[in-house]
Amino acid sequence: MRPIGIVSAIVAVGLGMNVAASRSGEPSRTSAARLAAPTAEGKKAQSTDGPPEVVKDHVIAQWRQPKGEILRITRKAKVLDANTLVFADGTKVDVSGGMDAPDLEQKGLIGDSSYPCGKDAMEFLQKLVGDRAVTFLASKDQDPNAKRLRGQCMIGETSLGIEMVRNGWAIAHHSGNAAWEIIARENKRGLWRGKFVEPKRWRKGDRLPGE
Repeated sequence: MRPIGIVSAIVAVGLGMNVAASRSGEPSRTSAARLAAPTAEGKKAQSTDGPPEVVKDHVIAQWRQPKGEILRITRKAKVLDANTLVFADGTKVDVSGGMDAPDLEQKGLIGDSSYPCGKDAMEFLQKLVGDRAVTFLASKDQDPNAKRLRGQCMIGETSLGIEMVRNGWAIAHHSGNAAWEIIARENKRGLWRGKFVEPKRWRKGDRLPGE
């Protein structure tokens, strides 16, 4: 009977130490051992170093047209200008086919003062994107010779194209965005604070006086 009593005493002491340690906020020896022992999942997670992969898949664009699948790209992206984003694999995409923003070198006027409207538009887009993942949904028909894919970009459920038009840093290029342009114009936001050349015309050589 004595050996059993000794074993019971040792177990009781061990349990007491674990309880005391847990009350003091320090992990017990058993818990510490479990935390220190790496699991198979932990090893796998630690070994996945390197840049995040750009995720590409195809989704049905409209339920009523189940055969009309479109390309979807998801991952963080870099802003190149107010119209263009680029993913880590080098894929360049439209912010939105429903808008047109000034090029990086384009200038605007507020009163008699010139300002870099293209640069300001790009910086506004950079703030919208931040460090968050971007989802790009491509248009069905793509020009194989185009430098970037046409479509629209989203941050969560927010359309970057709508936000650019609504805040006045792009003009509507589709009737679906016309309401947002009206709001921006009437509230004198972004480009609508002064004068500017339509981006499409600016690319063809039209300039403001003195630009």
